[in-house]
Amino acid sequence: MPKKLLLAASAALLVALTTATVAQAAPAQVNKYGVTGTITGGKKATKKAPKPIQLKFAYTVDEESGFRPSVVTKYSINFGGLQVNTAAFPGCAANIVSPTGVGPTGCPKKSLMGEGTVHNATGATDDPTERNAGLLCNLRLTTINSTKKNHFWLYLFGKKDNPDIEARCALPVNQAIDATFKKTKTGTSLTFGVPDLLLHPINGLDNSVILVGSTIKKATTKSKGKTVGFFESTGCNAKTAISVDFTQEAGNVKKTATDKATCK
Repeated sequence: MPKKLLLAASAALLVALTTATVAQAAPAQVNKYGVTGTITGGKKATKKAPKPIQLKFAYTVDEESGFRPSVVTKYSINFGGLQVNTAAFPGCAANIVSPTGVGPTGCPKKSLMGEGTVHNATGATDDPTERNAGLLCNLRLTTINSTKKNHFWLYLFGKKDNPDIEARCALPVNQAIDATFKKTKTGTSLTFGVPDLLLHPINGLDNSVILVGSTIKKATTKSKGKTVGFFESTGCNAKTAISVDFTQEAGNVKKTATDKATCK
């Protein structure tokens, strides 16, 4: 074979192999995300004069090709212009929100910070096109202050045939996720990983979050002679942002969704 033809053939083979390798490495699902947030009570707040606020927060998880999204293994939520005072409020112990505990009804009333809902799409791990309606899994979310400083319980509950459709799940769920708050340059982050039992309740089954909505109430208490809020604004304006870093299981791909918070 002439040298030029040999070089051309080799180049073509290299391109083909490279393309095949990239295609093989690409995840079956590529998630896309949205986030919204509303802060009520934070107008005219400053770092020197923070104000207790109510926080409404939601995010969506979709898939670029219309498939069932890949399960998300880790979330890091950054609330711009907000701070938390977990130590000023009662907390709920781990044994109360454990699968063998009584749940939120056994927690101190003032440790209960808010509620929300979680909607999932469930299907076979090896078939990302499947959304099995017979495996509907909606979960009630209760947000609870922990006895550990800067820790926050995300308590999830759902059961089969529940009259409350927002807490109706084909497979029973009664579990709390231990999330952690951390001060950031722009505000406060809340980070947590999702236990494998929630991602894959049965071997070969994916339970993919598609929608989460929650409200953290405006909770206040007295600390060192002054009123403080659980969540406080240190400055809410047109530039105040809420962002979420999502890490999906398929390909371990990380993406960020950001939105300007509405300040009221």
